[in-house]
Amino acid sequence: MSDTMDKEMALAFAKMSKSSALNRLYAAKVKREKNVLLSKLLYSISRSEKIHARRSLMYIRGKIGDPMDYLKRLLHIKNENITIKYPKISKLSIDAGKKKASEAFDQFSKVEKIHLKLLKEALKESPDESTKYYVCHICGYIAVNEIPLNCPVCNAVQEKFRMEE
Repeated sequence: MSDTMDKEMALAFAKMSKSSALNRLYAAKVKREKNVLLSKLLYSISRSEKIHARRSLMYIRGKIGDPMDYLKRLLHIKNENITIKYPKISKLSIDAGKKKASEAFDQFSKVEKIHLKLLKEALKESPDESTKYYVCHICGYIAVNEIPLNCPVCNAVQEKFRMEE
């Protein structure tokens, strides 16, 4: 594949993924507003775009490089999110009077710190295949091997955690 084609496919994948997520959010919103038909349509479009994104990714897969190089970049990106991006967005949210948005990005920062710690541990030691990861579906916190009574980041109850395989 040419560089231009690679970039365009990657951009299309990102846009499809974003659109799918946005359509899911709006589908839930209009469902709460009792517009069931529009909700079903937006959920259907979301699922369709998710399929498009997955198919696009299949064409990009051959371009995936060395996992260790990726993990190094991922560590850098997460560190940048924690130290620069998320604090900046949190402050901008406060300045705009969006306290809840600021709280969300503060939580994202806490969760990213945990991601960073888990990644560094995984790179240092040989993995224990019996390790289980549980993700809080409210804030994204990852618990290892057991679900806490309440999420330490957002205080969600145990039922909001799902095991990842």
